Amino acid sequence: MHNQLNLHDLESNIENMKKSLINNFSNSYFCKDYRNLIENKKLVFVDDDEGVPIQNWGIHSERYANMRINGIELVEKEKLVFGIDSSCIKIAEVEDGGLYAVKGSICISFKGKPTAHLKIGPLIFYLNDESLKNLRLEHNVSKLILFNDDYAKKFLRVNMERYIQFWLSKLVSDSIILIDGSLKSSIFENHFYDISKIIENSVINKNSLIGISKNSKIKILKYLSYPLIRSKVPSYVDINLVIRSLISRIHGEHLLVKLSNNQYSNILRADVVSYNNDVSGTLGTLLYNELIYFGYPSTLQLSHHVSVFSNTDLASIKSFIKSNYSVREISHENARSSVLGTAWR
Repeated sequence: MHNQLNLHDLESNIENMKKSLINNFSNSYFCKDYRNLIENKKLVFVDDDEGVPIQNWGIHSERYANMRINGIELVEKEKLVFGIDSSCIKIAEVEDGGLYAVKGSICISFKGKPTAHLKIGPLIFYLNDESLKNLRLEHNVSKLILFNDDYAKKFLRVNMERYIQFWLSKLVSDSIILIDGSLKSSIFENHFYDISKIIENSVINKNSLIGISKNSKIKILKYLSYPLIRSKVPSYVDINLVIRSLISRIHGEHLLVKLSNNQYSNILRADVVSYNNDVSGTLGTLLYNELIYFGYPSTLQLSHHVSVFSNTDLASIKSFIKSNYSVREISHENARSSVLGTAWR
């Protein structure tokens, strides 16, 4: 465990890690003060619900019953597991843009038990023509962000998570870093800390990187998962041929994995970058150091819950904006309710 941030060092180092992440955020566009940009502008506060479904891909298809299954054997090697997630909500519609809040989380597990978590944010972002112009994004990408709230929130989530992943991959060594989603390059990520640089840092510091996807729009994967549903032990199947033929700019070894022997265990898609190219060993080490809940890593589950915005968070942010910014809140109505009636809201 040479140079690893081990369990005994965790308590004394956790605040330093948090300060390092926050300090690096302060030098990025994430923490710029947009006070001058939104001063005296009209806005409408909006509600924003967000959730992550956890579902099983179990579809019974005998056609793929004889696919080769690789068992995952427990590897009793002590490593820290870091799970990263984020969430973003829209706070207000402003006359020339939108006001958003984003929150990131890192949860840490060791020897099968969650040990600690870090929360970053909430951070407030104001997106309009002027603020996006300073980021030097491609014209079409900027328009996507400005014209569509879902893309704007994805842009902020991707960059928040990439930033955390980048600095974490530099701060720790001989660990496992879990990412919510695939290891795919995004049009929204900043090239200074994109996925390729995160992988480079991870290999240099002997970290393994695993991207976990809860579901997929690739229909064939539903059928390929059938052999794993019948498996009574943690196991995986290789889906490199399918993924690489359909998806560009993606990294790692691509698998369908079953991480527990529970018959109701979720079948997940995993992209794995192991610094020593030992995929089975990486998954086995993950099982030893991570608490698996219905086939899903608990660090990612906890990170999701820590990063999700509560009604109290939303109310506090709205109160902060009203108290600290000279804005004029205007009344608004729900168009759907006004047309269909309150019964159809």
